Amino acid sequence: MANSQQQKKHTPRSPDSAKLEKTLRSIARARTRLAVCFWTLPVYVVAIWLLLNNGRSIDSMMWIYMAVYAGFAIDMSMRNCPNCHKQFYVKSIFLNLLTKQCVHCGQTSTPVESISKD
Repeated sequence: MANSQQQKKHTPRSPDSAKLEKTLRSIARARTRLAVCFWTLPVYVVAIWLLLNNGRSIDSMMWIYMAVYAGFAIDMSMRNCPNCHKQFYVKSIFLNLLTKQCVHCGQTSTPVESISKD
C-alpha cells in the first residue's frame, strides 16, 4: 500500500486533472472575492457616514462599491461546475455564498491537490 501511495506522488498529473484543478481554483476564488466584498460592507457604511457628516457627496463611492459588488456577483454566478456543467453556486435565482460545493451535483471547489496531501 505504501508503494501505491509513492507511485501516486511521482506520477505526473494529466492535462485533464490540471485543467480541473485550475477550474476549481477559479470557482473558489470567485466565491472568496464576493465574500470579501460582502464583509467590507461595514467599512463602506462607516465611510459613507463620515462623508455625509463632512457634507461631501457620496455618489462616486456608492457607484464604485455597487459596481465592484455587482461585478463579483456576476462573476460568481457565471462559474459552471466542471462535473455537471450547471451554474456552480446558483440553484434558483439566488447565489449560495455559504457553500463550497456545487448546488447541483455536490462537486467540491477545493482543489484536488490539497485533498491528496492529507
